[in-house]
Amino acid sequence: MNGVDARQPGRKILANKCMAVLVKYSSGKCPRPLGQWRPDRTNGFCNRDKVPSKQTIKPTLPTVHVFLLIAFLFLITAPFVVEAQEGDLDRPLVASGISSALQPESADARSLALEEALRAAVEQALGWLLPAERIVSYYPVLRDRILTEPMAYVQDYQIIHEDAESGLHRVTVQTTLYTEGLKRDLRRLGLFLAASERPRVVVLVAERASPQAQWEWWWGLPTSEDREFAFSQALMQLLAARGLIPLDPAVLAMKIPADPIYQAPLLDNQLGAALARQLGAEVAVLGQANLQIGSAEGKTMASGSLRALRVDDGKILAKVSAALDVNSANDQPQSIAGLAALAERMAPQLVDGVLAPFTAVSQPPRHVTVQVLGVRSYGDLIQIKEYLQRAPGVEEISQMLLQSGAGSFGVILKGNLNGLTDAFAGHDFGSFTTNANLTGEDLVTVTIMSKW
Repeated sequence: MNGVDARQPGRKILANKCMAVLVKYSSGKCPRPLGQWRPDRTNGFCNRDKVPSKQTIKPTLPTVHVFLLIAFLFLITAPFVVEAQEGDLDRPLVASGISSALQPESADARSLALEEALRAAVEQALGWLLPAERIVSYYPVLRDRILTEPMAYVQDYQIIHEDAESGLHRVTVQTTLYTEGLKRDLRRLGLFLAASERPRVVVLVAERASPQAQWEWWWGLPTSEDREFAFSQALMQLLAARGLIPLDPAVLAMKIPADPIYQAPLLDNQLGAALARQLGAEVAVLGQANLQIGSAEGKTMASGSLRALRVDDGKILAKVSAALDVNSANDQPQSIAGLAALAERMAPQLVDGVLAPFTAVSQPPRHVTVQVLGVRSYGDLIQIKEYLQRAPGVEEISQMLLQSGAGSFGVILKGNLNGLTDAFAGHDFGSFTTNANLTGEDLVTVTIMSKW
């Protein structure tokens, strides 16, 4: 308590405040280094403001001791909890996994327990990277896209304890994770996006529930007509589960323009974007989904073709086509089961395309290194630095080094490394030109080529 942590200059002051609260009154004098503290002789502690009156109801002495001790421990450890959450991903993690087995020496049980331990380590990392409520909301996505392959995020591991007892095989590992890969995949899934950053999507898909049925589309029906749109409803649920914000047709029905050009079941890109814009969406999903008779006798197939486009500029974000056999379902009609299965097949690729431009915008800054080869003089490095400061996505140059004809820059970059590489490819600096290559996940190598 006597030293001062350079990383947390307020730690000593905070500790002193806590100790002042905990000083037991014994000599009749109460320390007063932190304002007007007065002794409370009724319970032997120094408290702020006035001594409680006899009518004041106070907790018993042991309760006060416990409460103040908990408060003291919380205050002195809280700064380190935050620091640990920010830094522990770069340190080895310890996690355990358990698998049941009829034979305790079973190799399969050991492998399953090891996989569970590595999965538990990845789950620890998710707890540091994402808010708890987001993990709960999007756990199906995390389970299917991240946690099914924990080894993809393991840099190395070591088994530090193992035992088999009572039909259970337990493995404890110490592992270092490939955190950049984990962050990259979470970013692609849109899980770093706040709710306000998630794109609003309107589904404008015509569908028919049987080969003999007519096309149906919700934006072309009277608002009083009650219809089920199995494909659109299933697709909207899947989009919401993956982090998009699908707009509810029941709410939008009153906003549909009266112009008959918007009443067609199959909208082209221009009309679809115009209608989506009036409905308040940022992305429109256009296309069709239907059931039809397949080549085999009596066989029914579900097929569909979708495209997602940005409303503001009409850019196509994704195109998806799919066809599958419809299997009978006991708990729902064949048409509903088939269209729901088709939506499930098409949704992942559609969502990935829709999220791509939004996740790129929200990508957090990261530290990268720009290595410069062929440096002839310190002046060359200064020219590179001045140009680098204006390069796309560069927020700050944290350091510059020159040693043995090679230079390097530490750069805080918000954006894509490809943009940085393109900026230096073939650039003319007057007395020399440069070439650039992406030589590592966080490394760009720039080569100086003299003109003479």
